Amino acid sequence: MIEEPKKGMEFNSLEGLLSYYKSYGKKCRFGVMTKRTEMGEDQIVRYVTLVCSRGGKARNRTLSVAKRPTRKTECKAKINALRCDGKLRLTTVHNIYNHSLSPKKSRFFRCNREVSDTIKRVLDTNDRACVRMNKSFGSLVVGVGGFKNLHFWKRIVVITSIRQDILDLA
Repeated sequence: MIEEPKKGMEFNSLEGLLSYYKSYGKKCRFGVMTKRTEMGEDQIVRYVTLVCSRGGKARNRTLSVAKRPTRKTECKAKINALRCDGKLRLTTVHNIYNHSLSPKKSRFFRCNREVSDTIKRVLDTNDRACVRMNKSFGSLVVGVGGFKNLHFWKRIVVITSIRQDILDLA
């Protein structure tokens, strides 16, 4: 069980803090992103701010007449961590959300979508054996017990495969 973040909690590294807050966000059903990171003179993270993925305002990048909906709701949920005595210590914790939390969609948030090394190896092996992408994806779905247990979309698998092919050509 993942406990709620509290002021004063300490983490040995940035990776530890990120994995903790991402797993907490997955449990509480919100996405996580890094808003600000400040490095010290020794190139070690001195200060970091992790926020809800719905935090901030949407920016209009085009002058389109048809405005597209945005997921940004100016959510104020965040944590700040400062390096003290070699450890990252939480200095600010805000757990107030101004949006509904999505229990069934948390696995599709950008921060939770990742293709593991095992799946990458299976895709690479199938690619070398000239197995088509839809058959490879189907075998992955069967392997995890259905679409509800899959933590990524077919598009991500295709992009991963294309990137691997480009690296193989180089």
